[in-house]
Amino acid sequence: MVESEDVPVDIDLDEGSDSPNPSKEAKSPGKRSSGKSSSKAKKTAKTKKEKTQKRTKTTRTKKTKKAIKYDPTENFMVPKHEIVSEDEKRELERMYGSLDLFPKILVTDPIVMKLGAKEGDLIRIHREEGFYYRYVVSRS
Repeated sequence: MVESEDVPVDIDLDEGSDSPNPSKEAKSPGKRSSGKSSSKAKKTAKTKKEKTQKRTKTTRTKKTKKAIKYDPTENFMVPKHEIVSEDEKRELERMYGSLDLFPKILVTDPIVMKLGAKEGDLIRIHREEGFYYRYVVSRS
């Protein structure tokens, strides 16, 4: 036969009544009062919201500074790309006009990231038909 231990339980009684007060809960010795549960719930909700905001901020920054996972130049279909020097860039600008008129390529493009090109650089693409140029921009 299993022996059970008696645990003291505090029960608040209303004056003039022999029944426990329904608005107050019975307290066990190891538990705290639940009177502050609403403020605690608000704190946890606020904390969860802050954690979510921090997580989304870090996710956004990781996307822009993310390292490429593969080398795009290893594929046989990708032609040779190179960054044009400043002298050649000025000569091309003199011949064809503003660099803004050239076709654009985003900074987030894997080949641009592999080359280490920055916004404002000009990239030369070597194809069988000739040379093609792309102007590096942050947004299209």
